[in-house]
Amino acid sequence: MNLYPILHHQIITQTGPEPNGITHISYDSRTIGNQGCFICIRGEQSDGHRFIDMAVNQGAVQVIGDDEEALHEHALRHPHVQFVLVQEPKKAMALYAAHLEEDPHHELSLIGVTGTQGKTTITAYVRSLLNRSGIKTGSIGTAGVWDHENPLPLPKSTPTTPESADLFDYLSRMRQKQITSVVMEATSIGLDQDRLHGLHFDVAVHSNLSPEHLDYHETFEAYKQAKLRLFDHAETAVVNVDDDGMSQDILDAFTGPVWTYGMNREADVKAENLRYTKQGSHLDLIVDGVSHDVFLPVFGLHNVYNAIAAITVCLAKGLGLRSLISRLPNLEGPPGRLQLIPEVSDRLMLFDFAHTPQTLTNLFHTIKPLRYNRLIVMVTGIGIREKSLRAPIAEAVEGRADEIVVTADHPGDETAEAVVADVMAGFRSTKNVHPVAYRGEAIQKAMSLSSEGDLVLITGICMEDFRIINGEKQPYYDYDYVRDFLCKHPCLKSKVASAN
Repeated sequence: MNLYPILHHQIITQTGPEPNGITHISYDSRTIGNQGCFICIRGEQSDGHRFIDMAVNQGAVQVIGDDEEALHEHALRHPHVQFVLVQEPKKAMALYAAHLEEDPHHELSLIGVTGTQGKTTITAYVRSLLNRSGIKTGSIGTAGVWDHENPLPLPKSTPTTPESADLFDYLSRMRQKQITSVVMEATSIGLDQDRLHGLHFDVAVHSNLSPEHLDYHETFEAYKQAKLRLFDHAETAVVNVDDDGMSQDILDAFTGPVWTYGMNREADVKAENLRYTKQGSHLDLIVDGVSHDVFLPVFGLHNVYNAIAAITVCLAKGLGLRSLISRLPNLEGPPGRLQLIPEVSDRLMLFDFAHTPQTLTNLFHTIKPLRYNRLIVMVTGIGIREKSLRAPIAEAVEGRADEIVVTADHPGDETAEAVVADVMAGFRSTKNVHPVAYRGEAIQKAMSLSSEGDLVLITGICMEDFRIINGEKQPYYDYDYVRDFLCKHPCLKSKVASAN
């Protein structure tokens, strides 16, 4: 296989025999098989060049990397393998993956969503509206990989934006299902690491921007510039004009069609007169100077913004406004976003992905219309995120709940106890604050503190089916602990208990 037409200007040198064919590529030596190509990626904690021998022993016949010395050394040990020195392995991997999957992106309408908050929800709302409008649409992001109907049982290489080798595999699967549009989350780290290299988006969406991932980007400006890269590869921009973090940068630099949305400033799609009920949100949607009465089955200002963003995307893609409005009452959001736990019947129990001070603040505003006796909240510190965000978690929740349970998500290389201690340090008073290191036990603690008529709010990265400890993903599922608690406490009215 001649790599020059595929990798363009990435190749510096090649040594060893050209393989007859390559069946797959991977950046993980553990997943390499016969006739595979191993891409050596340098990460913060490991260097793929260290695993070349393992990849070759498992069947790799081609190795691509950027460490000339390491490639030369291994080429002497494995003369039957082709070694290719490239300038940027991540970009080379994206180009190669696209070629092996026969360029599925060329047959799909791609929508990219970036921003600090709202990416997952906007992605789900766009997928919901497009599918209900007869456009078979899949999605890729924090909530997993979905086709037009269901989530696909595929492993996640990263929490949100996949590595390109996985991403092109997902897009190929979408094409095989006759899906025509794919909406995906584009994180700052994913963009900075060229995971989306080679893709061109029909629509790029901006939600909002506030400081995050500064442990990776180091400065807010670098974080913003990473986000802005999405718009360098898009035909149309959809921009939250109310956001002061990045909207003006896009409006000043983007040369293609721009659609704006918001509530406070003049926009192409504007919401006014917002009213909450127990069922959701009513508002006046103004498009082209005409006001339309709209109902959205969502709570909270942030989710209204997310819904307006999704509506604007659909309008930018040419869908009719009246048909969209008729479909809004059935709008579907992602799991873990104010997700009702139906097994509990005598009190209200919700899971929500809120895990930063700002998203927790938004969440408290969101639940105001709900009726309940007492509020029991579980909050988390996240071991794999910057420590500076942990104490502010306490500040965001203190004084807003009757009982607070503090636990840890993804301890990473730290102990769960250390992560919890960092959050606890942010409380002025620890009265009615309960530290519980293990998340599953913390959920059960929150449930045990509740009574009939209370609201139990479980926050954090609750939709995922794993936890990260010492760099390894371990199976984990919140629902196991909910159901276990209900089975052990039959006095608590639940569908589980009644079924037993």
